Amino acid sequence: MAGARVVVDGSTAIIKQALDALRKQGTDLTEPNAEIGEYLIESHQDRFDRAESPDGDAWAPLSDSYKARSKRPSDILIEDGILKGTLNYNASQEELLFGTPMEYGAAHHFGYEKRNLPARPWLGLSDEDENVVIAIFRAHLSEAF
Repeated sequence: MAGARVVVDGSTAIIKQALDALRKQGTDLTEPNAEIGEYLIESHQDRFDRAESPDGDAWAPLSDSYKARSKRPSDILIEDGILKGTLNYNASQEELLFGTPMEYGAAHHFGYEKRNLPARPWLGLSDEDENVVIAIFRAHLSEAF
């Protein structure tokens, strides 16, 4: 994935704790990682529709000059829907990679000063996302007993 991605690998203490417990019991993490990947596609697409970051902050508005030349001047980051439509994941025993292969995904996420593009963070886990990730891991942990 050359564009922009997030790695779900125990980025918070509670997710790390759930991952460690699953690994200790020898659970193959491919299935829970795939479930999380599917969830993250929906979650991120919903945030695209709401034009907000994982933290719930509204994205920077479009500039007047961009609105004047845009096909869809009211939609931030969705002019053609390509970025939103290329969200994908790669789930394995070791990790879950989630993001887009589109290189400009990073420019939109972090901003790109040379093109006067403000940062519009779109990639990451919200508090709700973290809760769902934990619930998925816990469900797999309880299935093993």
